[in-house]
Amino acid sequence: MNPVLFLFGGRRVTARGARAHELLNLCMRLGVDFDGFRGDGEEISLECGYVAAKKLQRAAEAESLTLSVSELRGLPSVGFFLIRRWGLLLGALCAVLLLCLSQEYVWSVRVTGNQTMTVGEVREELEACGFGVGSRIGQVAMNELENRVLLQSDQLAWITVRMEGTVAVVQVLERATSPEEEPKRPANLVAAKDGQIEGLELFRGECVIKQGQAVRAGELLVSGVYDSQTVGARFTRAAGRVFARTETDFHVEIPLEYTEKVYLNNEKVEIWMNFFQKSMKIFKSTGKTEGACDIIEKENHFSGLGLRDLPVFFTVQTKRYYEERTVARGYEEAEELAYLELERLLAQMPKDTQLLRKEIRVTVTETAVILDCRATCIENIAVQQEFEIAELP
Repeated sequence: MNPVLFLFGGRRVTARGARAHELLNLCMRLGVDFDGFRGDGEEISLECGYVAAKKLQRAAEAESLTLSVSELRGLPSVGFFLIRRWGLLLGALCAVLLLCLSQEYVWSVRVTGNQTMTVGEVREELEACGFGVGSRIGQVAMNELENRVLLQSDQLAWITVRMEGTVAVVQVLERATSPEEEPKRPANLVAAKDGQIEGLELFRGECVIKQGQAVRAGELLVSGVYDSQTVGARFTRAAGRVFARTETDFHVEIPLEYTEKVYLNNEKVEIWMNFFQKSMKIFKSTGKTEGACDIIEKENHFSGLGLRDLPVFFTVQTKRYYEERTVARGYEEAEELAYLELERLLAQMPKDTQLLRKEIRVTVTETAVILDCRATCIENIAVQQEFEIAELP
């Protein structure tokens, strides 16, 4: 289309039949400028302005010449379309307005310099002081914000916040943490459970047991008191490992009936649009659904488009409805599950435990398969027990 016709709007006028050539005569007589001429003898068409097309129509009606005129094309047609679709125009204006207003708010918070703290933890420290995504930039005094964060935080030694457009760039320095010192209070080693002493690895303290001795839970194994006739009593924190032969009972019961979920075909989906700190539901599945369900939420950001810092994302919540039904299992399956559970329990024992023997008894009832196991092991039974030193009067 001619640039002038595109700018001011144009229409294509077409004449058909034996009198089609009369369209050119009308243009010459009325002084109509046209462009985009097409003709094959039986059909002639051309493009002209909106007003010129009206003149040709009136003149053709006076001479009983049939013309077909297309819809208005060019830039004015876009304006007429938007006027008829006022919702689109209003939406575009609202989008521009939101974009302009959003320049006054924080869109994203980027954190650098953190080592042990996560980015989420640093952001939580800032949010506790009233700063985060959605905060109005002009209402935040950065110096005061940094001081408040340092006063309230136990993990940060230094922080600075600067704005780069609508992105808050946060640099932090964490407090140096010194390794915890070993407690200085004296302690004994006592037996955590019944057993027969098999061996000892003593680091500190005075041993009060011997190999082959049977001990009860809570009985003293290694004393934290050195008693000397020359220098008197001295106190230490007893340390070491005391290995004993022990017996531990495990009980596993697998029912012959259990409940499982049967998911139904119906699902309910809700989509929320999150803009800064505000949420608005924009979609909801139709239909009435009730009953137990699993709720699955997924956040969809625009990271794939390189727009990770946009404070706009969608939350899709899916509810999967199900019914519970009772299912029966056979004795063999139940017994197999019982042995698997027993292996899991045995695997949870301390790594330095040596399993010597297992005595297993299987009991089958009308409702369950029961597995009782007595495990004979050699394990470290020593645990520290602190004590107070009585002050002399």
